[in-house]
Parts: sequence; structure tokens; C-alpha cells
Amino acid sequence: MRHSNPAVSPPALSSQRRQLLRSGAAVSAAAMLGGMPLFASGQQQVKLAFMYPVGVSGDINRLVSGMISSFNAAHSDIQVEAIYAGSYDNTEQKVMTALGVGDPPASWLPINSMLTTFLNMDALEDVTALAKADDIFQDFLPGFLGTCMSDNKLYGLPFQCSTPVVYFNKAAFAKAGLKAAPANWSELEASAKALTVRNGDATAQWGLTIGGGWHDWIFESFVRQNGLVFWTKEKVAFDAPESVHALEFWLRMVKAGHMPAASTWESSANDFMAGRTAMLYHSTGSMTNILKSASFPVGVAPMPKGRQLGSTMGGGPILIAKKQPDAHKRAAWTFARWMTNTANQAQWCIDTGYLAARKSSWETPALKAHVAKVPESRSAFVTAEVAGAFLQVPGYHKVRSYLQGAIDRTLIGEIKPDAALREATAKSNIEIQRLSRRRG
Repeated sequence: MRHSNPAVSPPALSSQRRQLLRSGAAVSAAAMLGGMPLFASGQQQVKLAFMYPVGVSGDINRLVSGMISSFNAAHSDIQVEAIYAGSYDNTEQKVMTALGVGDPPASWLPINSMLTTFLNMDALEDVTALAKADDIFQDFLPGFLGTCMSDNKLYGLPFQCSTPVVYFNKAAFAKAGLKAAPANWSELEASAKALTVRNGDATAQWGLTIGGGWHDWIFESFVRQNGLVFWTKEKVAFDAPESVHALEFWLRMVKAGHMPAASTWESSANDFMAGRTAMLYHSTGSMTNILKSASFPVGVAPMPKGRQLGSTMGGGPILIAKKQPDAHKRAAWTFARWMTNTANQAQWCIDTGYLAARKSSWETPALKAHVAKVPESRSAFVTAEVAGAFLQVPGYHKVRSYLQGAIDRTLIGEIKPDAALREATAKSNIEIQRLSRRRG
């Protein structure tokens, strides 16, 4: 695959912080006071705020809150407050607001693409030495660990790891005479055609739906399947031939009426579970919910290959704020290490469908028994082994919006693929260069 060219007393509240709290812009007092020590029963207790999103279908919020309650019960000297902040985008914006006034949460969970942005803000603690003194580099799967590394330095621990997979309705497949999930793009297109059901001018069942909202993440996987990583830390090449070809492929299925031109992330999963689409590209993190909620037998397959296998890592790591007292950094590391230990990663995989990031987790009796019962839980490993990080560039949110806009405008017929991607590339590189100049 080629790249495109490449323990202290709490400080007094500052006037800036008081203004933020009064304005309502603060995410919560706990988030702003990320590592304030409390005193309980005469013992000094470090209190940390952990901010996190929910990016898939299912009851993830309850699961994360339950894990943190278990951590707090086991650690009398550290208490973590779970702060659910909404989507990935909402969480990241709230963290950046907190960073802007110098009071970030002690730790947080962003999409892995935000690594470069947070590094440019000098916001992250380098945990390389802590990891080397532990089993991190030996036990975490390299591809997962790579999503929180830059210049050979580690800035977090992978917690919720995912790749896109194809969910398929086995009953619909049988009815259409299809015996297996598609293995390549040609088979994907043929299967989508065979599975599309119409009632007059209305579509009763789409052959294929690509989950909207994060379709740019899935699109990057398609481009990787064409042999290209279309970004470096310095620029993007969304308009490369490999990328244009992938978008033309999507457009062809839309024009043929086998795939909707637009959807949302949540609605696409609901459409699949309701039988309104026979195949769905979505995250492994939705797997447990989809398998439990669908009224028909569900198959899960690795992403069909293009010229080669390829995929993009989703989800994100637990990061630790740099600008906090050392005692709080140590406590935050203890928390991150506990959340990602062997047993917890195994159970997280069982409960959600996110992929366990540790090799040892896959060898636990609990996860082995789960895989034997639900073999689909390993389906993503075919492409996870060749997956890379997701769009780690400066100005990620704006750059991503340019790419999403190019895809959306193309699929509704407003603009041709090459022109849309050329425009997104030009705008993105201007933004990346602007931020690079600001950094000096």
C-alpha cells in the first residue's frame, strides 16, 4: 500500500474559569477541575474527570458507567467521574473548550483522528516510558496501538477499537439465492443488485446501505482497498485516482437504485434491523446490539476487498492531559491501564462488539467461549490486521467536513466525483497549511 506524497492543594478559581462556568460553556465543574483532590475520611483522594462519547448503537453509556463504578469501588485513593459528552464531535469540542482555558478533564476518549490536533495543542502526556515499563508494547496489537502513536511516542491506550464490517440478512440472502457474503467489490455490487426489492417506484429493501455520518471513515477503507492512504500529516490527496475510482463505484450503485444516496449512522443500523436493507456497512462496535436486536439471522463478514484488503481503524484511545499535577497523571494512567487490562478488554469485546486490543484478551476463557458461541466477533480481524489510523491530520474536523461534503454532493448528483474530491482536497490542504504556519 502506498501513501500519497507525502497530591497538591486545589488552586483558586481563575477569573477566566469563573467566566466560563458562568457562561454555561463549561462541560461540567468536574471536567474543568479535572484532577482536584478531595478529602474523605481523613484520606487524600484524587478525583479525576473522564469524558467520553458514544459512537455506535447499543447501551454503551451504561456499560462505561458500570466499568467506572467498578474501578472506583476497587480504588479508594482515586475516584473517577464519568462524563458522557454525547457524540465524538461533541466530546472533542468540549475537551478543546476546556483546554482553551487550561482546565481539561484528566482524561478523555476521542476518535483516534484527533491525536494530531491534541498534540498540536500541547495537550497530551507522553506515556511511552510508562508503557515500556509495563506490558503495553508486548501485549497490545500493533495496529491498535499505532492509532495513538506519533513519531514513535505513545500518547494513550486503545480502549474501543473497531473497523467497518458488513452485516447481512441471512434470510434475505437465502431468498435471493445467495450462499455467501461478498468477498470483493464485484461480488458486492452483484449482491446489492440481487438483494434490492422494489414495490413499484418505491424501494422496499435496499441491497446495501453504507452507514451515514461516518461514511467518510468507511470511504477511507475503500480507498485503502484501492492501495492508497490518501493523507499524511502534511497534506491530503482525496482527489487521487484511487479515491475517485472508489467514489465512482459508490455512485454507480446509487444510480442503479441498489444503495441509498444518504443515511444517518443510527438510522442505517435501525434500517438493517428492521429489514429495510439487506447489507449494511457499520462498526464492529454495533455488533452485539445488532445480533441481539435483529429478528432474523445476521451474518457478519469482513470488508470485501478491492485491489487488496484494506481497512481503517475506528474508535479511540484513552488520553491523559499533560497540564495537570503529576499525582493526577499517575492516577489517570492507573485508570487507563485498568480500563484496558486483559479481563476488561475481553469483557468489553463481549458486551459491545468492539475488538479487544490486547492479544491476551483473546486467550481468556471468557472471550474464547464467546468467540465459539458468536464466531462473527472475530470477523473484522481479516481486515483489522491490515488496518491503519483514520485521517490523522491537523484541523481534522474541518478537513473531514470537506470530505464528507464531497461524498454527499456526489451521491445526490450535484457534482461529479473527480470535481468534488478535487475541491475537497484544495480546501483541506489550505486549512492544513494554515494550521502548520500557525505552529511555526
